[in-house]
Amino acid sequence: MYRYSATQWIFGNESLETSLQRLKKYGYDGVELAAEPYTTDIEATRKLLDQYGLIVTSLCGIYTRERDLASPNAEIRAKAVQYVKDSVDMAAALGATHVIVVPNAVGRTNTESTRAEEWVHAVNGIREAGQYAATKNINLAIEAINRFEAYLAINLTTALQLVEEVNLPSVKLMADAFHMNIEERDEVAILKKIAPYLIHVHIADNTREAAGMGNTDFEAILRTLKEINYQGPLTMEFMPPVGDTYTIAEQGGSEELFDQYTERSIQEMKRIVAKLNG
Repeated sequence: MYRYSATQWIFGNESLETSLQRLKKYGYDGVELAAEPYTTDIEATRKLLDQYGLIVTSLCGIYTRERDLASPNAEIRAKAVQYVKDSVDMAAALGATHVIVVPNAVGRTNTESTRAEEWVHAVNGIREAGQYAATKNINLAIEAINRFEAYLAINLTTALQLVEEVNLPSVKLMADAFHMNIEERDEVAILKKIAPYLIHVHIADNTREAAGMGNTDFEAILRTLKEINYQGPLTMEFMPPVGDTYTIAEQGGSEELFDQYTERSIQEMKRIVAKLNG
């Protein structure tokens, strides 16, 4: 029913081949690559994907302060929009269908001018990038990031407002179980509300570890996804407890822990899906 993938950057600085070997070993269908169009060797990546029989389900945008779509600094905004466009090109080259977009830089939790101004900047930047994405048959998936990591769209209701204001068929939404656990009052209700726009789902437990290691009600989430006929991938985005999530990309990690989390996540998802289809 679902395609299972895991996002690349959670495995730190290990080689892409090592990550793909792990995903293949535990029965994944694909990988969500980090959107790094300026450093990714497209041909080498294609060869590795073919070698391990995996697809690219999506690209996870990396929104640092230098890639802030809501920044009051026009130069930073322009670079952010170009980054999304270049990520769209990368997605098209690798067969991914969508690129994840966060409206303001991850790690920036307050305004630098006013919220109203920065909201307009984000809408305009996403609209420009979304228009470009449409020419490549790629969608942008807006992600709501919790209040401790971002500020402009911290829940799916606000992210939906952003998407509706952008008002492009190529700009849609994704849901992240970890962020939802913090910010949503009713996860089932909000998934039903955003159903027409939902194209991507990130899976991590409330502890941000692998699914099944915390107390998130994944059965309720997956039952709702089935009810709304969600057709996108289930992408694992587990990680150890750190304050600055992007530091993970700069660090090594325990191969044993990565194996444990990767196996546990897909087993838990498949167990619940089998139960619901039972």
